[in-house]
Amino acid sequence: MSLPAYDQAIEAVPMAMLVVDAQMRLIMANAAARELFGAGILGRPFVTVVRHPGVNDAVEKVLGGAEAGPEKLAAMISVQGRDLSVQTMVSPLALEDGRGAALAFEDRSSLDAAEQMRRDFVANVSHELRTPLTALMGFIETLRGPARNDEAVRDRFLGIMEREAGRMNRLVGDLLSLSRVEAEERRRPVQGSI
Repeated sequence: MSLPAYDQAIEAVPMAMLVVDAQMRLIMANAAARELFGAGILGRPFVTVVRHPGVNDAVEKVLGGAEAGPEKLAAMISVQGRDLSVQTMVSPLALEDGRGAALAFEDRSSLDAAEQMRRDFVANVSHELRTPLTALMGFIETLRGPARNDEAVRDRFLGIMEREAGRMNRLVGDLLSLSRVEAEERRRPVQGSI
């Protein structure tokens, strides 16, 4: 089935887009959707292409005439042997022969992976800072208590404390350098600069 009014607009969208008719059959897929889901998906029931209960429920709700408007949901879908984290938008679409639905899939897998790496990084840095900080606190407690008047222990502990403080200072310096690099990446180029 051809949809001349929608063909060019849907094909121009850079994210994967599908169109289903009232019987939940796929009647259109743009280039990004064909690349993602495979070339031979037209004419197939939607539920055989996207096997996710939340997405299927959203399509049924939109096709059923829900007045709530577009349905937006995050989903983890399996596509051609890969698991993808997608943001899905299901919108009602008026077709020549009745109601339909347009689906847009934004692949968020890379963003989710980057966010997980950031969380892991923060956890690792926190651990790296906590270790010398805990050592410093222990040495301070010992110097205030049992080793208060022991000059040899005090000198040895102060040397260790100095190394641990230097270690924390280097970690904080590395974090500040990383922050500056990230800030430079996000800065807009100034006219005339190369």
